[in-house]
Amino acid sequence: MENSRCHLKEVEEFLDTVRGFMKRKGYTEVVTPYLRAFPNLDDNIYPLSCEVERLGGDKGRLYLHTSPEYAMKKLLALCGGDIFQICHTFRNREGGRLNDVEFLMLEYYKVGKDYRHLMGEIEELLREIFGEEITYRGLKIPTRLKRISLKEAYRRYLGLELELLMEDVKAFKRQLGERGIHFEENEDGETLFWRTYVELEKFLGFDQPTVVYSFPQPFGALAQCQNGWCERFELYIFGIEIANAYTEVADEEDIRGRLGEISKKLNLPLDEGFIRAHRRLPKLYSGISVGLDRLLMIKLGLDSIYELYFRG
Repeated sequence: MENSRCHLKEVEEFLDTVRGFMKRKGYTEVVTPYLRAFPNLDDNIYPLSCEVERLGGDKGRLYLHTSPEYAMKKLLALCGGDIFQICHTFRNREGGRLNDVEFLMLEYYKVGKDYRHLMGEIEELLREIFGEEITYRGLKIPTRLKRISLKEAYRRYLGLELELLMEDVKAFKRQLGERGIHFEENEDGETLFWRTYVELEKFLGFDQPTVVYSFPQPFGALAQCQNGWCERFELYIFGIEIANAYTEVADEEDIRGRLGEISKKLNLPLDEGFIRAHRRLPKLYSGISVGLDRLLMIKLGLDSIYELYFRG
């Protein structure tokens, strides 16, 4: 009996389209382990771990990767070249119609180009998947990308000056009060940023797929930064985050400083091998992760990523 929630052929065709696009662009498909000796480190992403016992009795803790980033960058340092991977990733404390503890991701790295190159390439991928228009549950927009700096997006959609958050938290709170955006008096700058960013997301990607770029340095993750702003962008379609990209940091000590802080904050081990790999990484390269479940959900007009796959 045909099941209305079975999308076997659609999933296959979608993955063939993505994989074919990447290969035509000259990327080499790679495979890296899902279980790692060290976790990915991120303030807002929580890894899953498990105890393993090998033949012979050796026991230890391994971590399911939250993205293939660390392994792929080590591979890039060793072998070079433009690479991509389609894989399952795992994140704890996830839920809702757009999130699950396990989901499908496209991740790829481009040597010799910054994040602006990836903006153009992700637009090409969208056109490959959707054609000239994206339709979703009664909404229709052109595939053509809109690009807006995060500062301008805050100003246009929220009436807020984002620079003020970096300079004077109290003054930023006064702005929030004037705009009727709720906050708690004891909230710090990081909390206020993410509170307002969630508000901003509600306006993004409803007229065109929208890239917001140039993030404040405290929220630049592993992106290259200059003068307090980082070469990071996120892509939105109908208010849904689809992709996250950087011009990647290639400096060993910079990476050590950023990840060392998170390691201490979260009490998680630091992968020294990943840090040392930055000695051999290209001085200029960019990387992007794309949520394939969400893209396919939009493509098929579904309400939730939970409708995509068999979950027996």
